[in-house]
Amino acid sequence: MDVVTATLERHFGFSRFRPGQREVVDAILDGRPVVGVMPTGAGKSLCYQLPALLLDGVTVVVSPLIALMKDQVDSLRERGIAAAYLNSTLDMGEQRQVLDDAANGRIKLLYVSPERFRFQGAWAAMQRLPISLFAIDEAHCISHWGHDFRPDYQNLGRVARELGVPRVAAFTATATPQVRFDIVRSLELSDPMVTVAGFLRDNLHLAVLPIRRMKEKPRYAREIIEKAGGPAVVYCATRKNCEEAALELGRAGIETVVYHGGLDDEARTAAQDAFATRDDLVIVATNAFGMGVDKPNVRAVVHWDVPGSIDAYYQEAGRAGRDGKPAWCTLLFTYADTRVQEFFIDNGGENLPPAARTARAESERQKLRAMVRYAYEEECRHAAILRYFGDRVLGCDPESEDGASCDNCKPQAGLDGVKVTSPAAARDAAREPEPRCDPRRLDEDEEIIVQKVLSAVARAHGRLSSRIIARVLKGSRSREVLKDPLAASKSYGLLSTMSEAALVGLLGALGRDGCTTGRYPMLTDRGKEAMWRKLQLELDVPPFGERTKPARGAATTPPAELSAEAEDLFRQLKQARFNAAKERGVAPFVIASNRLLEQLATLEPDASRDDWLRVKGVGEINVDPLREVFLPVLQGA
Repeated sequence: MDVVTATLERHFGFSRFRPGQREVVDAILDGRPVVGVMPTGAGKSLCYQLPALLLDGVTVVVSPLIALMKDQVDSLRERGIAAAYLNSTLDMGEQRQVLDDAANGRIKLLYVSPERFRFQGAWAAMQRLPISLFAIDEAHCISHWGHDFRPDYQNLGRVARELGVPRVAAFTATATPQVRFDIVRSLELSDPMVTVAGFLRDNLHLAVLPIRRMKEKPRYAREIIEKAGGPAVVYCATRKNCEEAALELGRAGIETVVYHGGLDDEARTAAQDAFATRDDLVIVATNAFGMGVDKPNVRAVVHWDVPGSIDAYYQEAGRAGRDGKPAWCTLLFTYADTRVQEFFIDNGGENLPPAARTARAESERQKLRAMVRYAYEEECRHAAILRYFGDRVLGCDPESEDGASCDNCKPQAGLDGVKVTSPAAARDAAREPEPRCDPRRLDEDEEIIVQKVLSAVARAHGRLSSRIIARVLKGSRSREVLKDPLAASKSYGLLSTMSEAALVGLLGALGRDGCTTGRYPMLTDRGKEAMWRKLQLELDVPPFGERTKPARGAATTPPAELSAEAEDLFRQLKQARFNAAKERGVAPFVIASNRLLEQLATLEPDASRDDWLRVKGVGEINVDPLREVFLPVLQGA
């Protein structure tokens, strides 16, 4: 047995490493910078605690929460490892003693908050220490794109440089490629080892329960908690939902405590301590609860509301089953709950410059769309999560009774008696058009339809739901439609040949893409750019178009029957139209419609101006501009 494995067994009681741990430990010992992305419960802390015992000097660990520091230090001391923390709970004399102990080699791991480095006195104290490793926990807090950004984390690269530390290692349970890039850049890491591992938590059964009516949530949550048989966490998106969920569960006979940012420190501490010490208690919390809580026997995590990202979902779900025994992670899903997350996105980033705020909002919407796709997932949920994080894709083995399980692959592994979902049921429960295909680029005709739809959204000014906007575009004669000013606008009846369902589906896709926001949709900056054809959209909808029969009395022109030669000419005319539109800064349909191009494609190269005027859609006003653009194509110039 080598010294590393011997130290692992002697101090931590493990005979072997978990996936990805040994590689990280070896890299740190070799002096290479490390960014380790490992989910909650995968053993991130050991990756810097073990090297700390093998290196001379003290390992400084930057940690964001007092509770997290205390739990880590208490756990290390129980193992006989010299550890301490510096935070506001210590008086000045106690802090001086801790620093003296660290300087004199009596402490191997010293936990500090990122805020401590704001003060000159902290710099002077830290410069006295023989620092062997500078470790950063919850490193996603460095990035604006992380789900828990903290400005003081952005100073840590300068801190490490000015302290002259020989090794830097950063760890997080959740980081997209953008966040990983920001961690490397902000910490000024040269040739770091960036590893993503351990995301398969095969003792967790992942499931989504479709919610058709909000009153179903307490019943489902109660069934899951009771049948899981042990401590449980119920995550809610808002403080109000926490209070309401706790009240409903209490009425069902389940004892709960509440934890959210609206409570004072004493109340939060009492709730956390009660949950830590009792196994017959359910904690109902916002995402303020989690970091620093290491209760290994949590048997169920229920998401009352949809989280804003897979990052947040999996970090919270990962607090179940840290003892390695089976646990159940269930999302109670209805698409309507995404409105809360949209509100958070619209009202976030107030401290950022306008451009950065817009970019952050778009990033957050992409994460929310990924979360919704997970809820609609028809294949293995474990595999979907591993793909998202860039880990090696392993999923459930439906033929095996052991190993990973989810409601799609192994519904029989769920809690006996608790209703399991199916993709069809989840789609029915959404009450909103779901992503029915992978995002795809639109063709030109579809882009024109999108422009018309977004123009209607702009004119509605947030007054109308997607369904009413669709009915206006259809030209509905219902009282609900006709009473609104939008019915008197150019949008009324503009897409009369499309079905209402197709229009509602398109509006839903535009919302998922971030072009609109809110239950009563309004244009975002991205939507405005799409409306003016300044960007190319990719939407998760099947091909759409004006395919239904036109409204009674509507004038129609049958499409032209084009020869193979005319078809080729038609494509050249479309390219000329595109070039002219780009040059003028307008949409292509402003130059000419597809129907008009079909007719121009049948003209002879030497057609006179009068011949052009006989084409439907060509008149004295536009004949000369059209000839300027398209005549060279017809004449083969």
